[in-house]
Amino acid sequence: MRNRALHDALREFALEAAALLVRATDDGHELGFALEEQAGGGGTLYRYRPLTDEFIAERWNLVRGLPGFEPAARALGTGARAYLRRRGEPGADAEPAMRAMLERLYEDSPSFAFPEERFERVYAGVERALYAGLMRATVAAPVLGVRLESARIELADDLMLADPVLLTPAPSLPWSDEEGARAAAAYVVLERDLAANAPLPLSEARLRFRTAVSALRLLEAGGVGLEPLGFARAGDGDWQALRLDPGLAAHGSEVVLGSDEAWELHRLFEALEQGRPVGRVSWALDRFEMGVARANEVEALSDHLLALRALFGGPGADPATVGLRLAALRADESDRRAVQRGAEAAFALEPFVIEGGVGAARGQRYVEEVGRHGPHTLVRELEDHLRGVIADIVRGDLDADLAGAANDLLLTTADPVETPATRAGSHVAGGSGAADPGEGGRDEQPAPAAPVVPFPQRASRARGAPRRPAARESVPEDPPSEDVSPTLMLDADEDGESYFAPV
Repeated sequence: MRNRALHDALREFALEAAALLVRATDDGHELGFALEEQAGGGGTLYRYRPLTDEFIAERWNLVRGLPGFEPAARALGTGARAYLRRRGEPGADAEPAMRAMLERLYEDSPSFAFPEERFERVYAGVERALYAGLMRATVAAPVLGVRLESARIELADDLMLADPVLLTPAPSLPWSDEEGARAAAAYVVLERDLAANAPLPLSEARLRFRTAVSALRLLEAGGVGLEPLGFARAGDGDWQALRLDPGLAAHGSEVVLGSDEAWELHRLFEALEQGRPVGRVSWALDRFEMGVARANEVEALSDHLLALRALFGGPGADPATVGLRLAALRADESDRRAVQRGAEAAFALEPFVIEGGVGAARGQRYVEEVGRHGPHTLVRELEDHLRGVIADIVRGDLDADLAGAANDLLLTTADPVETPATRAGSHVAGGSGAADPGEGGRDEQPAPAAPVVPFPQRASRARGAPRRPAARESVPEDPPSEDVSPTLMLDADEDGESYFAPV
């Protein structure tokens, strides 16, 4: 089978036509027969030939009104001329070609029950007429981290996600037999008919496979990536190895795609193919993909924060502003403070990731600056929000000016959202204490600090009060034992579960 879309459209039409014709015979309309002479070895023989052509012709207006007729006619398209020519009949339109196919399907048949095997033979004749002088080009790449509930998911007319069983024979990766190797449960496949002397579309396949991975990553969290080796073949020839873009492995669990996800995936892929985002959104999408492609999700934090800043205010945007705008677009009014605090905590976490982790002596500083959030929880939440925002822009559900859209929403908010006076990670939230004697005098009072939104874990500290002096952090740390890596131990996450893990 060369064209699955055409096959399925013609089969659906043939099934509907069969049901209509069977109902006609059940309602008492008789199928006529003609008595014909045949010359045999022992003399003249006679046979009754069913007049199926006439029966179909009498009901053709009903047949052409079936729901499956128009989709099948569009799928056949300009191939109708080639099929009619092969049968020795005039015409170039889809309608006479489909009628000729239906007549061929029931030729010499005394019943209109759908003949499955005969349909496949008739359809094979349609393809031979359509693709004479052409070869079938197939380029396939194993997709890691994806499992399909159906045999295939169509991304475009010539591109699909497919179960390996549809590739016959299926290509084999050289390391697939190694112990512990993870076998791909799905392939992304480009299939197209080309002139016999045309080159295989390898460069195009690489680009479109990359777009398919981008769509999968915007659809749902998971460890989606491509194997570094793909395959290509012409016609029924042997599979040839194809080098793919490196660095597409990812962290995360397996993504299972069913019918609900298939439509959304198709929308994302189609939107990316029609026009990949430009400007800040393009840059943010690249940073997001760099993050999800990292083997360790905590290492993706800086990538996601850069993408978030690009979308919500630029490189120098304050974490409080970024968090506030993100919350406006990603949460209802009642949940905005939690989303804002989570974003600010993610910004406060970055210095600890850069330092390489948190030892026991720095644990208290982590709690004061970040809260009792585990780093993995913060990064996952940030990634989910970033994924949702970029996907909405790609689909056209959000304008690329996210800062303006968020500001407009905040202006209509019933209760003003409080913002911190200083950036996340600073040691003092309000003023720094007494003024310098050489500048202004002792009696001069500092300006009152702006109201501060504490992280959920900072409730024990008064609103607007400065943090404890930084001098406490200069206490020498005990070096970790040789067999224990530096870790952070927190009492509990917000959901009450204990947390103990390296940053």
